[in-house]
Amino acid sequence: MRDRVTFCIKTIHRPHCCATLVRSIYEHCGDDRPLIYVLDDGKPELRFSLTCPDEAAMVDRLIETEYDIGLSAGRNRLVEAAQTRMVIFSDDDHVVGPQTRLNDLVRKFESSRLDLLATLSKQPHRPNPDGTPRLLNSSGGVLHIPRGEYRRIGDIAVCAFVCNCFVAYRDILQAIRWDEDLKVDENWDFFWRAKIAGVKVGVAMDHVFPHIHVDPPAYKRHRPVFLRAALRKHGLRKVLWK
Repeated sequence: MRDRVTFCIKTIHRPHCCATLVRSIYEHCGDDRPLIYVLDDGKPELRFSLTCPDEAAMVDRLIETEYDIGLSAGRNRLVEAAQTRMVIFSDDDHVVGPQTRLNDLVRKFESSRLDLLATLSKQPHRPNPDGTPRLLNSSGGVLHIPRGEYRRIGDIAVCAFVCNCFVAYRDILQAIRWDEDLKVDENWDFFWRAKIAGVKVGVAMDHVFPHIHVDPPAYKRHRPVFLRAALRKHGLRKVLWK
């Protein structure tokens, strides 16, 4: 896959998670693995290269930037750096496992008519996987993100909103891009703009990325300033998940 696909990992202050993900790609893909690019914007003492040098040596390109450029900027830089037609993204606290079947996922994506194909995401302690397909609709100043799908094509649920584990065409991601002003609440913003642009999205329901959740030190998940900025940008009052 190295001539066709780049696995892109944005990491900050979770070096051991990143190392586990890199090792899992080697373990489950072997010689037929994608290129691996890692972007690290952490503090020097928590850098992936310093903390996990053996795994850092296993990646094809390590990009170290100034501190805390943000998830959106990091993803954009990874897409810009990659040279392959397709890229794979997952959060750095996911791993490739037996149910991911990464090579099959890429082949399935290439044979589909989609622009982006996601998988499910499963935490060990939860009975049901996350990342089930969702729709996006706006009415009365509210963005609704309900569970649902437009149709099924085999095991692929065609939808509008997916989780952060996916394979996509690099030129599509370059065209949509993540909003670098948003460090959180970037996912629904990205997929709302993707829907408006006509990007075709789906979830491969029989592929799963295991998720071993770890919060980075001092990480703040809920930051209202970014939610307010995203809402203002789209002329919305709130986002409603149901």
